[in-house]
Amino acid sequence: MEAEITSYRPLKTQKEYLKLIAANVINRFGDSIDGIAIAWLMYEITHSAALMALILGLNYVPTILLQPFTGAMVEHLSKKRVMILFDIARGLVVAVGAAIYMTGYLTPTILTIMMLLISSLEAFRSPAGSAIVPLLLKPELFKVGSALNQTASRITELVGLALAGGVVALFGCQGALLIDASTFFLSALIIGLIRIKEKLPEEKVNLKTTAKSFLEGLSLIRTSRVLVVLLFVGAMINFLFVPLNAYAAPFIADYLKGGAETLSLINIVLVLMLGFGSFVAPKMTRISGKTQLIVCGVIQSVAICGFALSGYLSPQWLQYGVALFSCALMGFSAGIVNVVYNAAFLRLIPADFMARLSGIATAVLVCSMPIASFICSALAAVLAVPVAILASGLLSIVLYLLLTRVKSLDAL
Repeated sequence: MEAEITSYRPLKTQKEYLKLIAANVINRFGDSIDGIAIAWLMYEITHSAALMALILGLNYVPTILLQPFTGAMVEHLSKKRVMILFDIARGLVVAVGAAIYMTGYLTPTILTIMMLLISSLEAFRSPAGSAIVPLLLKPELFKVGSALNQTASRITELVGLALAGGVVALFGCQGALLIDASTFFLSALIIGLIRIKEKLPEEKVNLKTTAKSFLEGLSLIRTSRVLVVLLFVGAMINFLFVPLNAYAAPFIADYLKGGAETLSLINIVLVLMLGFGSFVAPKMTRISGKTQLIVCGVIQSVAICGFALSGYLSPQWLQYGVALFSCALMGFSAGIVNVVYNAAFLRLIPADFMARLSGIATAVLVCSMPIASFICSALAAVLAVPVAILASGLLSIVLYLLLTRVKSLDAL
């Protein structure tokens, strides 16, 4: 493999990959607006941090149960066609959800079913989206390509978050949902314009070939110690970050005394710094991937603790200042960690194994999240929200410090 490229300039000639980034960016724009609306809608409907955490946990179940096998299935299908089909399907589900909300019949049960269905469709689309990248980029462009994709997505997400409060205020949650649906359709259109030659396996998709691909994927993971370590660490990190995601809306409403606009502001700061961290990550050539992972992980964890403690500060300007500064640190360090992770997986996994490994890896990384969500649901009845967030940050610090003793990560 050629030396890894750290300049963004060569990507100018990668027109088909840039089309993929454009589709991802459009998706991210819709999701950023939809995310604020859904979070506030869930709290508005449930009025319960415990129930919100429970719904969030159930939303991960399709990814865990389906994606290891859908990834194996996608290996035998056209990645481009799968992405188009399931983008359209997700758009239709969101549009139907908006229609139900407008009729006044949206309940926590219906909202949960809708989110489960979207997650099930995503279980097919996500492996295809990962598997198409090596078909569009050379290995030496993986890190800078991943960084550009994340940076562009974060900038667009930032724009969406900045507009989210206004969209919800002007058009309501149904307007945000319809915008999200339209971005799925537009993404499908752009993906259809990607020119790519896919060499598919001669074996047709059936139970036997799916099982065979799945077992081959497991075998490859077992032979790579660094992959095993990365998957385990990723799962633990996700576990420890669930309290922050699950309790964000209740924390802002009950402790910062803010509304949807405060949630939007915090997300703007977080996403802005995520994009900045992703952008600078390829430039950090003198620092090893392992060092970047550990140092930035510790910074991210400390920032979570700071965010939790801001709920107990006064006056309000200090409260908001600490919360926003913590989000800035959190986002910057997380942006670097994400690029290191994504580049490592792209580099370590052969292109013809990408879909099945992506499915298995995503299921492993996500499997800890519903467990954490269910724990958060139970703890919400006995622990204050800031205490739960603080505990997750402290545990995350311990996890990252333990990684200094894992020698297999030196390969990063």
